[in-house]
Amino acid sequence: MAVDWYLMDQPPIYNGGFEGDEFFAYAQDGFKEMLDTTMLCDNVEFVNSDFSVITPGKAIIQSVTPDTQLKAEDRQILVPIGTLQTYSYIRFENEIWIIASEPSNNKFYEKAVLKVCHNQLRWQDPETKKIYEYWYWCEDVTRYSSGVFKGNIVITYDKQYSLLLPMDKNTRRLHDGMRFMLEMSNDVPLVYKLTKFNGLTNNNKNVKLLNLSLTQTVYDENTDSVDMMLADYKQNNVEPTEKYGYTCELTYKADTISLSSFEKYSATFYDNEHNVVDDIEYHWGISDNDFDEKDLVLTTGDNFVKVTVKNNRDLVGKQFHLNVLSSVDTILASVVITITALW
Repeated sequence: MAVDWYLMDQPPIYNGGFEGDEFFAYAQDGFKEMLDTTMLCDNVEFVNSDFSVITPGKAIIQSVTPDTQLKAEDRQILVPIGTLQTYSYIRFENEIWIIASEPSNNKFYEKAVLKVCHNQLRWQDPETKKIYEYWYWCEDVTRYSSGVFKGNIVITYDKQYSLLLPMDKNTRRLHDGMRFMLEMSNDVPLVYKLTKFNGLTNNNKNVKLLNLSLTQTVYDENTDSVDMMLADYKQNNVEPTEKYGYTCELTYKADTISLSSFEKYSATFYDNEHNVVDDIEYHWGISDNDFDEKDLVLTTGDNFVKVTVKNNRDLVGKQFHLNVLSSVDTILASVVITITALW
């Protein structure tokens, strides 16, 4: 049964004689106890920017009275003072919410504005070939425009999005000119180019946020991968198989695997006339992982492998390469797989 905060046993406090310090510390303890005992609080998860740290906890999530459609997606979170300093997201009611404001406090609790995330921004580091995924909130800044401008010579696009995502060591490497595949329209990929990087406006003491302006550009089937939902995608050290008289293609439903789950990946070999070849000697392998391979289970079948990820929360956000290898361990095909949390 909840105890009113003013009826709690008073903890010892050494404050140099200032009664105000004692009162506010006492009130903060009362708020923490309320979270532990009341039915009004919500079970949430506090998540850092790259999902490498996920901490269960309690908070009070409040709706914000909307004055616009966009504001209807906002929430306010109330937590003990100091809770939000090291986190970027809140996972609540099967949604990811970005902490979109600097936490403020009234000396009883701290509060901040949350915005529901719409999708993940995916890109590949051109040097390491590592793939990154960050949840973002976005606004269509040209929603009242047709998005297309027909000039005398070419058709250009003016559709633009403003994205909000955490700023950390990975997102700081983003730069003007980078391209991203954000969405599909009638099975056609829509690609956007980064035209404005703003790391100053929302760079507060505890919450580091990044504003990106993206403008629609042209999809390039030669460099953009629809299967990976990546613009300017480059496979990692894959040996050209044409010189062997065949090519190898990987097919799969997803390049992500949740904890305690599995995905199936199939390898198909074709000759130079695109006929299926069945007598190729090959095997499967894992590389570029910074965790113990024992956390993965590979079960092979006819031309496929089932990859199962064990239930280890430390794996969330980790990546590895699943490779098709020749008899001499040459990489014939490869896919980068990201491990995600179990929803």
